[in-house]
This record gives sequence, C-alpha cells and structure tokens, in this order.
Amino acid sequence: AWAHRGHHTLSVVEITADGTVTVIHTLSAHDSEPELVELAPDAQPSVDDPDALKALEAHLRDAFTINGQRFDFFAYEAWGDDLQFTFKGKLHGVPKTVTVAYGLFPNSRKTGVGLVNVRLNGVTKSLTFAKGDAPKMVEF
Repeated sequence: AWAHRGHHTLSVVEITADGTVTVIHTLSAHDSEPELVELAPDAQPSVDDPDALKALEAHLRDAFTINGQRFDFFAYEAWGDDLQFTFKGKLHGVPKTVTVAYGLFPNSRKTGVGLVNVRLNGVTKSLTFAKGDAPKMVEF
C-alpha cells in the first residue's frame, strides 16, 4: 500500500504584483500515461512519444484556468517519474479573488486529487480538487 499512495497532481500558481502568472503542474508519468490513451488516441500512450506529450501539454493548457483565462505553454522537464509543465501569462491587474477551474483528466477511471497552491503578495492559499469538482475561489 505504501508503494503507491494515490494519484495526485500538484499545481502551483504564482501571481506577481504586475499580474504576471506562472503555473507549474507537477505530475507522475505513471499516472499520466494511461490518460494518454484518450488524450492522444493515435500516439503511443507514453510521455516519450512527442505527439502524446503535445496532447498532454494541450490538455493541461485547456483544462486549467485562472479567472477564466488559459495560459501559454512555457517549459517541460522530466526527471525519473516526475513531469513538470510550466505555463505563463498575464492577468488584467492583480485580482482580489482567484477562481481556479481544475478540469484535469475528466475521463480518468482513477480517483485522483489535485492540490492547487495559489500565491499572491507573499500569501499562499490551497485548494483541493477531486474529479468533477466545480471551479473554486480564494480571496486575497
């Protein structure tokens, strides 16, 4: 039971004083690859397949929004079983409330949990998402 404690994704949202946003999603390859069967049906379900990796990148971009806004892909890193996708963009000003829509892997048969940490002005607030959750809001 300790070998695999669950299917989790960590997303960190950093919003700077000028409204610049950096979103970093960290997930495991072994949890993500089964999802590639639906995300990239014509590719091999492996993060080693460039087409599958592009489909995963597009899914993360489209399925995760801040205040209704999607962000542009910026970087990808992998080490061991860990995958990290970074997205960047800019909000119109610095928000007092941040609404996170977390639609990652909606067709998954696994019961994953998404932890989202939102940082603004040195304050971090955390949200937890399960499959099918509606968008959630934090106030700063």
